[in-house]
Amino acid sequence: VSSTMARADDVNVANGVNAADTISDTITQNEAAVYDRQIRLWGIEAQNKLRHSRVLLVGLKGLGAEIAKNLVLCGLNSMQIIDSELVTEEDTLSNFFLAKDSVGKERAASSLAGVQELNPLVKLSCAKTIEEVDLSSFSLVVLADQPYNLVKEINEKCRAAGVRFIGSSVYGWVGYSFFDFNGHEFIMKKELPIALETLEDGDEKKKTEDEEKETTVEDEEDKWETKTLSFPSYEEALNVDWQVKKLARKARGLLPSSYFPVRALLRAEESSLLTGNEERDVARITELWVGELERCNQNEDNQTILPEQFDYLFGPQLSATCAILGGFIGQESIKALTGGKQPFRNLMIYSALDSTTRVCDFPPK
Repeated sequence: VSSTMARADDVNVANGVNAADTISDTITQNEAAVYDRQIRLWGIEAQNKLRHSRVLLVGLKGLGAEIAKNLVLCGLNSMQIIDSELVTEEDTLSNFFLAKDSVGKERAASSLAGVQELNPLVKLSCAKTIEEVDLSSFSLVVLADQPYNLVKEINEKCRAAGVRFIGSSVYGWVGYSFFDFNGHEFIMKKELPIALETLEDGDEKKKTEDEEKETTVEDEEDKWETKTLSFPSYEEALNVDWQVKKLARKARGLLPSSYFPVRALLRAEESSLLTGNEERDVARITELWVGELERCNQNEDNQTILPEQFDYLFGPQLSATCAILGGFIGQESIKALTGGKQPFRNLMIYSALDSTTRVCDFPPK
């Protein structure tokens, strides 16, 4: 976090002063000891903001477990978890909080002790359904592996309440995460005016980088400013009309191969087309995938993820995919909760099928 207090901490550490010795009264000595390394990383001010943050996490399969781990370790005030689905054998392969004897029990309740063990300072609780909680009471709402229509509905409610929102899913070896921090402040580098030098004939030219360094000495704090950012909704980001002429051209370079099976899966969720029979579901996703390619003016021959791989979109969540998406979500959550440097916006897609990661800004500007 680029702030005066954070920079002061860096100076203290550089001079051999322990962060706990200079800590604000709002953080206890016990917390200072637990969070010492991360206070050195992002500063006391950011840690204080995390300390006052309340997060709602809905969904605790493999991806949800990774998200819970990352957010609890960062030092939240509290986290409420919702997932009343019963644990399956498959869940025990991806959710590392679940023991073998938890099969048949509720997923969230069975994971709670393991999550709490990571950080006893964070207040943890479970709720049965999302309808029984007040979304406006949370700093951040995260939905993991929830159906398209529910993600869309909760995103709209969070936007209306001014609550930060993340929606994400992992489908076997492929996953995505959507971010909506609409109306919240972040620290961004100022767009400084171009320095011009007046020549003898009255013309002006841009100074070289070396000349600029020699002639301009700026306070580091003057290079940054706080800005309120605008984010599109889940519905807007995932329903771009790629037939529009200016977007049709951009689509060729913007859309990774992983986008099309993910979008096909989301369409199947939206219309409740998945049956649980893998062979039928692969055939249905293949049909939808072809439709997505046509909608985006894409050629099947150029795709690195093809229908013969679609069986990898079903079955257990690949732990590596959950870890990569969960790590990215943790990073962006910390930025959002602390008002840190500008987050990546607003869609991240990862595929272990072709080893690609793409961070997109949809709709493209």
